Amino acid sequence: MTASDWVLIFTSLFLGTTALFVPLLAELVKRNVFAPKLHISFELAPPYCIRTYWRAINNPDFRELVYYFRFQVRNNGLSQARLCEAVLEELWIYDASGNPSKLSNFTSVNLRWAGENPQLMDNPQYINVNPQRRVYCDIGHLSSLAHQQREERKIFIDMPGRNGESLRFLLDQLQYPYSQPNCFAPGRYGIKVSIYSENAARQEARFTITWSGKWQETEPEMFRELVIQGVDRFQSVKGT
Repeated sequence: MTASDWVLIFTSLFLGTTALFVPLLAELVKRNVFAPKLHISFELAPPYCIRTYWRAINNPDFRELVYYFRFQVRNNGLSQARLCEAVLEELWIYDASGNPSKLSNFTSVNLRWAGENPQLMDNPQYINVNPQRRVYCDIGHLSSLAHQQREERKIFIDMPGRNGESLRFLLDQLQYPYSQPNCFAPGRYGIKVSIYSENAARQEARFTITWSGKWQETEPEMFRELVIQGVDRFQSVKGT
């Protein structure tokens, strides 16, 4: 074989290899450099947690106070995070000694994206999050006792061993299965949530929720009665 034949062979091999690996390299760059990057954050203060009002379209005089508690999801990447869903995956309950135990046989359920009306969406389970965009997800809300007795008590399912007529912190789920708890009576609890996306890595967060059962009319007072904190893991509460 002549030198020109060898040049032709190596050139063909090089071009063939390039044709195979350039698309793969481009996809790797797209996934790692330009990929969406989701981040979860929380503060027990506005705009994460807010005081607002229930209103009725057919009754302009109706106005009932309600507190919403939410976490934030931000896309720190360079492309849109597609089909993001927020999933409540675990419930934990603390006993009288401050020891946590995981609720067995809990089926994961979707949480509501804040500001979205499920009745007006084709698929309220998913949203897209643009680069540098911040969105909020509802953990739950606390209505007045009068509103709960009138509108919400029929859907309450308590954690094991918790009952009575006190105020409930209602988790903001897209669905409310009749087979598992969906609200918290006064006490201490833990939840684990995860954010899933079609093209971004899963993110998860854990929160403890400590609820005194006492209603207050202002945000600073209410945020001392219902305290939500982000934690790395659920552990015993010393001195309880």
